[in-house]
Amino acid sequence: MIMIVFISSATMIGSFNIIAPQLAADFHIEASITSLLGMIAMLALGVASVIYATLSDYVSIKKLMLAGILLLNLGALLSLLAGSQNYYLLLASTAVMIGGGTCGSGLFIITATRYLPEEEHSKYFGFNAACVNASFALGILLGGFFATYIGWKFLFMVPLVSLLTIPSLMRNLPDKSEQKKGKLDLTGLGLLALFTLLISIYLNIGGLIYLVGSALTMVLFFLHITICKSAFISIHFFKNRNYIIAVLLAGLALGIQSAFSFLFSFMAQTVHEIPLNQVSLIILPSYIIAIISGANSGKIVNRLGAVKTLCAMTAFLIAVLGLCAVTLDKSPFVLGIFCCLFAGGCSMIYAPFMTIVVSTLKPSEIGAGIGFFNLMTSIGPSILIVLTGKMMSMKIMTRPLPIVTGTASLYANILFVLAMMYFVILCVLLLMKNNYHFEKGES
Repeated sequence: MIMIVFISSATMIGSFNIIAPQLAADFHIEASITSLLGMIAMLALGVASVIYATLSDYVSIKKLMLAGILLLNLGALLSLLAGSQNYYLLLASTAVMIGGGTCGSGLFIITATRYLPEEEHSKYFGFNAACVNASFALGILLGGFFATYIGWKFLFMVPLVSLLTIPSLMRNLPDKSEQKKGKLDLTGLGLLALFTLLISIYLNIGGLIYLVGSALTMVLFFLHITICKSAFISIHFFKNRNYIIAVLLAGLALGIQSAFSFLFSFMAQTVHEIPLNQVSLIILPSYIIAIISGANSGKIVNRLGAVKTLCAMTAFLIAVLGLCAVTLDKSPFVLGIFCCLFAGGCSMIYAPFMTIVVSTLKPSEIGAGIGFFNLMTSIGPSILIVLTGKMMSMKIMTRPLPIVTGTASLYANILFVLAMMYFVILCVLLLMKNNYHFEKGES
């Protein structure tokens, strides 16, 4: 039932990439502006993950789930009634909706990490990845269907399904907390969220004031976590080099995945002139493959080790993006094949990254460490989605390539940039592999 709540929320995130071209047309905005919806959703998911992880120490899971479901449905209703009239109202109501729905995944991961044996962790991390991909698959289908036949605003009725889970959750979830009292670090979370928002606006529309503001916000954030004893993450975490590098690499890797998802519907529509409802059908097989791949990723990590799995999958994704770029204009079928390969590879990287991150933490640091990991793996996609939207409007990205024709050059150039980012990740992993030597047989 907990994961049903998450799926009803994450389905909406999956649909945003499909309906982005329709939003651009209906609100008369550029593609780079539509990327803000995905950015806001991922940012809300990350901040909410930290909030739920922190509150779970001294507020019962039952109460947190009930509060999350109510916020999820409040945001959905606001999006349905008011968001369709104004794009910026849609951004605000979406933040409320996704923030509420994150209670499902956030509490699932915390429960698995705290209360299950260590050898079971990878399996449940893989299950979480599979549920995420199932949600996105459903979002792709519903996004294409609603945008084409009914109207994208009615998509926001989907989260109302979560209300049906309340009776069962209230009967079965524990109503006790680990600690009697605690304090939520709203200042620290606010500063980090503000930094992400300012840097995203800078990447989107430019303006030196936003860049300076983001730099000052980051300075204030580090001052805060250094001085404040109740900060949601201690400055000590930033002295743990292995942890910070793993978190940053994970944020970048998952960000590239979200950037490709955002880009795909534009590639299909612009290069191959495929309508939205058919775009969703092309993407659907990729999510089925991702579900299967994610569900089995824990077994592969246990067999090969986290670092070897990550290196292999990163090299595979570099090849997929490169080949996709050079064959982009050949046929929709070829594009669909590479979409499947990319989704399958991406779904394999969450479990090994989470395994590495947990291995760098002490038992007492698990809650805050995973909370910050979830936040950064939401900030990464937020920034990469906005950056991709910005690249779509950059002249340098339209430079013709001899390997593809017409508008395909724009998207091929962006795919090469994303591939280079994965190459950087691979190089860092190879340099750091001896630091992550926690697994038997792993080098």
